[in-house]
Amino acid sequence: MTVENDTQEKPRPRLLGEYLSCSRGSIRIAMQKKRDAKVRGADQKRIGELLIDLDMISEEDLRNALRQQRADRLGLCPVFESLNRTELTGIGNHFSEVSLTADQQFIFEGENDPTLYILVEGKLEVFIKDKDGNEVHIAFVSPVEPIGEMGYFQGGIRTASVRAVVPTELLSAAYKNLTHYFEHVPHVAHAFLDVINRRQAETSERLNDAEN
Repeated sequence: MTVENDTQEKPRPRLLGEYLSCSRGSIRIAMQKKRDAKVRGADQKRIGELLIDLDMISEEDLRNALRQQRADRLGLCPVFESLNRTELTGIGNHFSEVSLTADQQFIFEGENDPTLYILVEGKLEVFIKDKDGNEVHIAFVSPVEPIGEMGYFQGGIRTASVRAVVPTELLSAAYKNLTHYFEHVPHVAHAFLDVINRRQAETSERLNDAEN
């Protein structure tokens, strides 16, 4: 989990437009329409959907771009970085894109949510509630890190809450679709356990600091 003092430079996940053959001008037009919709308070479509509406790309173009983007994003995640391109593309088929607004909470402590998330853009805050109902900050998380990994061994029950600090993009997949990788692909299994052990140590340290 990446905390506030982490200054390590990490690779930047590529934007969807970098995978599409349409011009930058087309993308700018779509982005302007997205901004206009936000100003009007209307439902906002994703850039790819807007480009389809504008007849600038086809649905197949969008599917292929998203497939490539997911594979690259998963390859930046420490859990999946050991997989080859074919494997990344295959596991990427189990993931879908999730967009969050600033301050939107998507993981709730104590609730059942058997899902693994990958933070690809934005910033998240992990926190718990103490016995008096007060929030205790655990950590901030930056791209490209997994979120919700602890629930895999807790029957999907969340041990902490997570919310977006700024507008955020995630990938999400059900645990059941990742079991093969976590239990039968050694490099992924070891990396997954390394992340869990690191998170547990950081959480214990943060709680000790809060009590002292």
